[in-house]
Amino acid sequence: MNEIEREALGAQEVLLATLARFAQTHPDLPGGYITTSSITPTKAHVLLDTASDLEAWREALHIDTNDVTLSALNQRTKLEFTTQLGQSTVGIYAVFSLATEAVSA
Repeated sequence: MNEIEREALGAQEVLLATLARFAQTHPDLPGGYITTSSITPTKAHVLLDTASDLEAWREALHIDTNDVTLSALNQRTKLEFTTQLGQSTVGIYAVFSLATEAVSA
């Protein structure tokens, strides 16, 4: 069985520093569940709670609305986009129920 090659923590240094700088620059953005991996040390994923949270991040990152994809996921709605922050790739998404989103808006 082939073992997956994993990088040392130092390989994630640029990504983690980039995320820290972004947080310092945009401290009022909604918080998210942020994951990174030793398998892909230059990529992060940010799970946000609502579509409006994703919209706030989209605006802060100057992402065109045409670059946001909409899809169905297990009877829920998923909005997502991917962007480059320096040398790092960040995927940002929110999964929600349309009925729940309408009530909380």
